[in-house]
Amino acid sequence: MKDFDLPILEYCSLERAARFIGSGCEVEDILHWAEIGAINLSYKFKGTEEYSAFVKFFGDMGNIATQIFNTGQLDDYHINLSPFSVIATNDFCECTSVDDVLSVLTRFTDKPKVRARLYGVWELNRYFVDYNRNTPYTRAVLKPYGESVVDALAIIPEEVGFSEKDLLISKNALKKIIGSEPREINIEKKDVSKNIIEDDKLSKTVATNRASLIKALLAIHYGEDVANNPRKFIESKDSEICRDFELKGISLPSGKTVASWLQDADIDFN
Repeated sequence: MKDFDLPILEYCSLERAARFIGSGCEVEDILHWAEIGAINLSYKFKGTEEYSAFVKFFGDMGNIATQIFNTGQLDDYHINLSPFSVIATNDFCECTSVDDVLSVLTRFTDKPKVRARLYGVWELNRYFVDYNRNTPYTRAVLKPYGESVVDALAIIPEEVGFSEKDLLISKNALKKIIGSEPREINIEKKDVSKNIIEDDKLSKTVATNRASLIKALLAIHYGEDVANNPRKFIESKDSEICRDFELKGISLPSGKTVASWLQDADIDFN
């Protein structure tokens, strides 16, 4: 039967991403990388949310108004800021010129903004973590995912929170973690085993390279004992590595997690 290409997912759940990354990667690791700013996570608004956001625009106000006007969507009650991110508002429905759009944007302030419902996938630019909540990811500031017609940030109500199951990871963020472009998988309907094996080989190579780099950096900064037995030192709160991370305000992954990463390393200091 004829081969076909399985398109790369533009975004997926954190659980699915952890399985793809392999090498003992857990959802908590992905959340950690997001918390330290190494990657941005995303959220998909499905239209069932009962709140709106303030969407602020940045740049030359005339250019912002022009770009919004040129979408041709002013009377559609929604505007696609990017291929994945949509704002829904009727504030522009009576606008017939760029000046009208500019008047709406600056109706209450000289800094252009509009109140709107959010739809589609948006990237979390900033957020606060409150572990006392069932939905701990709060005070989110989001930006359009993908190439946007204007620079914009959406600020949702402070009381709104997301759970880790709500969060997504984009193809671009996944690329930062694995260090290469996620590949399309060529699948033949009658036999997919060969392609699965090839994909496993790629994941194993990525995991080995990443683990070797982490182990080498641990050896350089904290010595070979830490590199060879990271769990022992990470689980000791008085260790140098724990103190350094605490001083920087960075959450250190568990010793078990780091040890599982380094199982794939192809360097040995013994």
